[in-house]
Amino acid sequence: MTRAASAEPHARAEAPGPRRRAPWLLAGAAYAGFVISLYLTFVHYRGYVSPCYVVHGCEEVQTSKYSVILGVPLALVGAIFFGLMFYLGIGLLTSSRLRVVQIYKVVAFAGALAIIPLFLLQAIVLKAFCTYCVATEALMLVLWVASFWLAAAAPRPSGPGGDKTGAAGG
Repeated sequence: MTRAASAEPHARAEAPGPRRRAPWLLAGAAYAGFVISLYLTFVHYRGYVSPCYVVHGCEEVQTSKYSVILGVPLALVGAIFFGLMFYLGIGLLTSSRLRVVQIYKVVAFAGALAIIPLFLLQAIVLKAFCTYCVATEALMLVLWVASFWLAAAAPRPSGPGGDKTGAAGG
C-alpha cells in the first residue's frame, strides 16, 4: 500500500461532517433570516412596500391586517427571533454543551410551528405570497431541520475510573 493511499482514509475521517458544519449553517441561516426580517421591519415603519422578484403579492401580504399583531409588525418579531437564533448559533460554535443544544432545538421547533399558520394565511386567506416572507419561512425550516444534526459534546471522564461520580466502571 502506498503512503498516499494509506493517508486517504485518515484524511476522510478528519473531514468535517454534517455535525461539525451544522453550527456554521445554523448561524449563517439565522443571520440571513435576521437581515431579511430587519429589512422588512424598516420597510414597514417607512411605509414602503418591497418589490417582489420571484412571486407576486408582496403588497397584499405586507399591508394586510395579518402583518401586525397587537401593534407589533411580524417582521420585527421575526428579526428578534432570528437574532436570538443567531445568538444561540454563536453559542453552538463556541460551546457544545447539552443545555445550549437543547435550547436551540426547542426554539427552532417553536419557530417551525409558528411558520405554519403564517404560510397558510398567505396561501389560503390572502392568496398571495411575499418573496421575503417565504424566504424567512424557508430559512426557519432550514434551522429546524439542521438542528437535528446537532450533537452535544459527550461528557469527559473526570476520575481515574472514567466515571464522573468517581465510581469504578465495571
